[in-house]
Amino acid sequence: MRIAYNPFAPDGAAPAALDLLFQNRSDAVCDLRLALTDAAGLEVGQLTLAGVEVEFRARESSGLVEAPTQRGVFHLSVAGGSTGRAQLNAVVLNDAVAEAGVYEVELTLLVRDAAGRSLLAPVPLRVALVSTPRAQLSLAGAAGAFGSGSSVEVVDFGEAATGATRRIFVQLRANAPSSLIISSQHRGVLKRVEPLEGAPSLAYRLEVDGQVVDLATRWSRPVDPPRDKSGLSLPMIFTLGEVRGPAAGRYEDVLTIDISPD
Repeated sequence: MRIAYNPFAPDGAAPAALDLLFQNRSDAVCDLRLALTDAAGLEVGQLTLAGVEVEFRARESSGLVEAPTQRGVFHLSVAGGSTGRAQLNAVVLNDAVAEAGVYEVELTLLVRDAAGRSLLAPVPLRVALVSTPRAQLSLAGAAGAFGSGSSVEVVDFGEAATGATRRIFVQLRANAPSSLIISSQHRGVLKRVEPLEGAPSLAYRLEVDGQVVDLATRWSRPVDPPRDKSGLSLPMIFTLGEVRGPAAGRYEDVLTIDISPD
């Protein structure tokens, strides 16, 4: 059973499925008792992989019925001369941010009759949770948990003035060490939107968490947010350089800000 887990998706992961078909060759009804056990032989109805809680449940469309008092134990009744289908789901219960990686546990499926006699050899069952590397960012007007505060798409200096500053925050979250990447369309200057011969450019400076960003090139720095949904919030401070009577008009630069798991 393989669970593809995205800690930042709304539903986390779709259930992993186990589908078993049993054939009853006798004329009498056969009541099966299916149990999942760990390495110590204990019945397992729920387990934790990398902080992610996983529970085993009978699928609603299946003829499988969970034992009311025994977790990890299921009953299936198969009529004589027919087949019965046992369908089991591994369902994620919480929304933990699992470190990127593959996490596995070896279980055993036991099939017995109502009297507890083994009907089949123990069946090895590997349950794997695959947490693929993920990283997200958002831009906000205030510090806070990821997704909080008003989103920001434009940093507006208003009327140009030497030394004018603006501040926003880049909110980051990831399940692996990552890189914050920033590039500037105009290499760190504001250019007049409507081209005008002889119009100067306006230089500006960007600092991320106190570190000056070299906008003349593709800039990156390592980031490693805490493994939770709130993530990390870093200040971004924009400072306008010297303004020497540029031609009237609107000046702008376009920044591309991204985060990528390493």
